[in-house]
Amino acid sequence: MDRRDFVKFGGLTGLSLLLPWAGSSQARADQTTWGGPYFLHMHAGGGWDPTLFCDAKLTASGPTPVYENKLVVAVSQVNGIPVPAASAEGKFYLRSNRLPVEDPAHFFQTAGRDMLVLNGVDTQTNNHETGVQCLACGHNDIELPALAALFAGLAAKGRDVPMAFLAGGQYNRTGDVVGVSRFPGDKVALLADPYKAAANDEKGVLSDVATQRILQLRGERYAALESQATLPRTKRTLKALREATRGGAAVNLLKQVASGVAPGIETFVNDLSPDTRAYLAGSNNSGGRARFLELGAPLETILRCFQAGVSASATFDQGGFDTHGGHDENQPAAMGAFVARLRYVLLRAAQMGLRDKLYVLVTSDFGRTPRYNSGNGKDHWNVTSTLVAGPGIRGGRAIGKSDEGHKAMRVSKADPSIVVADSDSSGQRIQASDIHRELRRVLGVDKADFIRDFQLPPGLPLRLLG
Repeated sequence: MDRRDFVKFGGLTGLSLLLPWAGSSQARADQTTWGGPYFLHMHAGGGWDPTLFCDAKLTASGPTPVYENKLVVAVSQVNGIPVPAASAEGKFYLRSNRLPVEDPAHFFQTAGRDMLVLNGVDTQTNNHETGVQCLACGHNDIELPALAALFAGLAAKGRDVPMAFLAGGQYNRTGDVVGVSRFPGDKVALLADPYKAAANDEKGVLSDVATQRILQLRGERYAALESQATLPRTKRTLKALREATRGGAAVNLLKQVASGVAPGIETFVNDLSPDTRAYLAGSNNSGGRARFLELGAPLETILRCFQAGVSASATFDQGGFDTHGGHDENQPAAMGAFVARLRYVLLRAAQMGLRDKLYVLVTSDFGRTPRYNSGNGKDHWNVTSTLVAGPGIRGGRAIGKSDEGHKAMRVSKADPSIVVADSDSSGQRIQASDIHRELRRVLGVDKADFIRDFQLPPGLPLRLLG
């Protein structure tokens, strides 16, 4: 079934809870679904340590160093990006249970070679909620819509994009510019038949008589609510709810998108680091799916929705980065899984013909402190790194810098590729609002008619993404 049939069927049979624009006055069935570009925001939840990935540091000199790193003993430059090159055991890897999961240098030499790294980003906060918010919307003080929602709203305006915004991240405010689709992934089969305990069960958990009685009572309840509704928006919402509960056939269409056969590990092997290949191509269970495919599974679903034209934008979050204790064991494990997922997105997007249409934003709440605490952990730190890739963004380089103590330095207002001291008034620190101002420009969101209601903090424009 092609995209137009999917949209038509979805609108008629009621995917309104999963497809927010089905039946909406803003959707136009006479236009095709979204053909790109696409936007994916991947967030490392909890506050990552970018010095283990794209802003590598060594322990500073002196008896009381301003920065301590027990893992990295050498740093190299890959296209101007400082990456950890060696540990006390030899070559540096992001490890899990001492097994190498990802190789930062190999990542930026291969799958991530077109990514732009922004180092020394000042989040202006050590608070989780504020950090998540500012990196998702560009404002610390006002809860603006997430950039992913703004882009989805732009895509869905005047078009039939059934699940324009797939919300799987921590911050998914929309400002009512688009509906939210909280995609259930492998639970779609249960939505198609909610009276089964498991998708593959032959019989339901209730008898046919009980099921029919539930449906009868539900219909009576909907009718009562609709008779009391007076506002047009409330009426539309109740109508969508009623239609969605009848939408088993339409949900099955969505299931086709979610449950297609994923590529085998052999299609990725040559693009993995030779030293991490054994781990990523192996499985946790005998005969089970390869770890790389397991890590990529939630992103695979997002990319399929992009490819089908039923989605334009998505958010994704992976936790495990709030390493107040056991930093040197827990942070590399979380980072390794996250970087492998980012690698999956970039490789799979290329396989699907989406790479030249896909924008990717990579963020975290903030960074980690330069020094260890008493529990061998690292606490919250306002300085972090952000990665961006996509059409028209010149990658394979780093903009911005942090000093040897992982404090933010400034970039020249005239030329952001030039780093100046933090005390130099000719420069400014890179902040989340600067990144979002640039992304709004590149994505075309700054031209949307609704954007006047969602202004970023005032600031001098930094042409970061040109």
